[in-house]
Amino acid sequence: MKKNIEKIWFCAFFFLLSVCNANGAETLTIVRGQDFPPYHYLDKNGVEQGFIIDIIIGTAKLLDMTVSFKQYPWSRCINMVEKGHADAMMNLFKTEKRKTFMHFANNIIAYETNSFFALKETKLPYSGDIKTIIPYKIGTIRNYSYGKRFDAVSFPLNYQLETEKQLIKSLINKRCEVIIGNKLTLQTLLNQMGLQDKIKSLNPDISKNPLYIGFSKIRGHKALSKAFSEKLTQFKTSEEYQKIIKQYSLGTP
Repeated sequence: MKKNIEKIWFCAFFFLLSVCNANGAETLTIVRGQDFPPYHYLDKNGVEQGFIIDIIIGTAKLLDMTVSFKQYPWSRCINMVEKGHADAMMNLFKTEKRKTFMHFANNIIAYETNSFFALKETKLPYSGDIKTIIPYKIGTIRNYSYGKRFDAVSFPLNYQLETEKQLIKSLINKRCEVIIGNKLTLQTLLNQMGLQDKIKSLNPDISKNPLYIGFSKIRGHKALSKAFSEKLTQFKTSEEYQKIIKQYSLGTP
């Protein structure tokens, strides 16, 4: 009889706990890689900033959810979502490989323009054909996708690093002859590092592709991915969204 009473109380406790969680704001854990200004970054006080951060928080409020952002190396973030140790990861291209363990729905959070960068004195025969870069030592971020055009080309002299700042330093120190990255982010970092007069972007740009939030399949987030996508579309029609665009001096992010 005592065991039955304990079992009843045990079940009642978890029932009440589930009711409380249902009625309160649920917390969504989203992992992100290295700082990627002005998309997402930590300010000097260690506070999360960036227009993607603000858009995600605004969208989550419409879902009655709070967001906890966790920062790790890019490769670890990918692994955490794949293994179910995080709910989602932000700022991703939708690739066939990632679709095997992430739900993307139609939650385009922004767009990313990728470009090649080189030292100003370096002369590269680039005029739009990516294959002309094959003979050169190129710096990339490990486990990144730079869009279908770039990803389809094999670079035997691929020098892989973990952060955009490392890419810039590798170019300055001539460990690489060319690097690739988000044009807006690299130009922001070059200005912050005082290197805008030493490094140039190469024209034309490589690609402009949508960035998504990928939700963990192993955690069963298919419905959440769809709901987030719907609320994101709604949020983009709000005054709050327009304020974010103006605050970061963005055109169409």
